[in-house]
Amino acid sequence: MPTFRVSINRPLDLEKFTDRLALGSLFVFGVAGYWQGGWPEAVQAGLAAYLCWALCREIDPDHPGAANLGALSGGTLSLALETDAGVMLVVLLSIKVLVGGSGLSPARWEAALLGAASMVFAGTPTGWWAAMVMSAALLLDTSIAPVARSEHRYLAAAVVMGASVVYLLLTDADPWWWASLVSVVVAGLIVSYFNLNLNHRLMFALVVASVPALARIIAQAGQGNLDAGPWWVYGWAAGCLVFGLAAAISTTEVQTSTDHAKTLISSERVRIARFLLVALLVVSWAFGSDGDLVAATETAAPIGAALIWVGVGELLRRTILSNAGTLP
Repeated sequence: MPTFRVSINRPLDLEKFTDRLALGSLFVFGVAGYWQGGWPEAVQAGLAAYLCWALCREIDPDHPGAANLGALSGGTLSLALETDAGVMLVVLLSIKVLVGGSGLSPARWEAALLGAASMVFAGTPTGWWAAMVMSAALLLDTSIAPVARSEHRYLAAAVVMGASVVYLLLTDADPWWWASLVSVVVAGLIVSYFNLNLNHRLMFALVVASVPALARIIAQAGQGNLDAGPWWVYGWAAGCLVFGLAAAISTTEVQTSTDHAKTLISSERVRIARFLLVALLVVSWAFGSDGDLVAATETAAPIGAALIWVGVGELLRRTILSNAGTLP
């Protein structure tokens, strides 16, 4: 009888300190959230800690230190800011599909459920962009070895359409959003059909998808709307961009094996996942909470924290290896 497995399920090993810390953070920050604001805050804080830990584990599988710091910072940020555990969950599931740390590719039914789940939170700008990350993960899963089923491309298109319908039903779409929808579709066509190597297709696609967001940020700056935020918002955004890009550009060969296939986790998939998260932060800052940079920053703060810790770790390791004269 074949074993029933789910690709996004990655077992915890309680003999490892980092796994115990993840569960402990879930409990401790959940209790702190309950003391601060009742059950809703308990769920947000506990999940933020665990999900940030899990996200760091996916995009930096060799170094549990980043995940440990991610758990502590994710929970703390949720207690201090208005984070969104739903968006975090969709992003984490998307990155799990893309990185493939379990060594398994989602079956048709699992991919369909993941796509449908991403639509649940698509009624806000950041939630819609998180659904676009899920669509991108399903699409890229068919282009990077080990290649997934080609049917995932159609599921990726269905996620774009379904999430957009949810967004239109729950939110007033402005011309900037329509421009973003067009850019996402064009980016998907570039990844699927352009006769270029994957890295070039991906870079073109990310640039195309980000153009409306960058244009909106420039338009807001020209209108003086970006001057209203406190200084920490801009410092946080700059840190996320600098260390996020550093993490993506300096990705080294992954030495951790997948859970089931016992092959090494794909370094290329990890690098692309990091770039995708950086792009998500950019578009969420531009469109989140109707142009409110503070609210948009708070919503995606744990994602930014994950990128910062991974980027800091990569830079420190490269600095140490460089000083030792052993940098490859």
